[in-house]
Amino acid sequence: MSKNLLVSLLILLVVFLTIFSMYRITQPRVLSEEEMKVNGFVKYGDNQEVRIFDLVDHNGEQFTNLQLENNKINLLYFGYTTCPTECPVMMSVMKQVFSKIDTNEIAYYLISFDPEIDTKDQLKKYVTAFNEDFIGITGDISEVLKLGYQLGVEKLAPTTDHMNHRVISHTNHLIAINSDGKILGIFRGPFDSSSMSLVLKSLLITS
Repeated sequence: MSKNLLVSLLILLVVFLTIFSMYRITQPRVLSEEEMKVNGFVKYGDNQEVRIFDLVDHNGEQFTNLQLENNKINLLYFGYTTCPTECPVMMSVMKQVFSKIDTNEIAYYLISFDPEIDTKDQLKKYVTAFNEDFIGITGDISEVLKLGYQLGVEKLAPTTDHMNHRVISHTNHLIAINSDGKILGIFRGPFDSSSMSLVLKSLLITS
């Protein structure tokens, strides 16, 4: 075998191994609990079911536990449309996650902590500006608070900051619930859409 041919074969082998390695890395796989934690996701260990709730979406349709059955994974974020910082950042991250996962088995929800201001029209305009498939949820504030409390999300009374913005301090988590209404876990900051996508692809395999 000539030296040139041997070099060519070695180059081809290196290229093949590189492409194969990249392919393996990008393929969905089941992550361990520790790997999920490294990627910002903390699993619930007891398969707790989400409480019974009765809210309404931005189209005026009833939103209850039954709607969770329509998707393998439901991502719930508690916030409000006039939030100056955390909420638009999270909505942008969810938009990025949506673009990285080619599936219609994940639903994305913003549940309003400010139903007095966040009318259905306001919610619809806000969430669909990020993605037309995102859904805004509103309803009686006591119902929202009880659901949030179970999911480890709390809020403080509205205040006004130095820029005269209405501010509602709240827990900044993204909660994942499966189609059986079981709480899978939560994403905690800092939020990285690539890391979150890896976790969600793993959850899609096991949910």
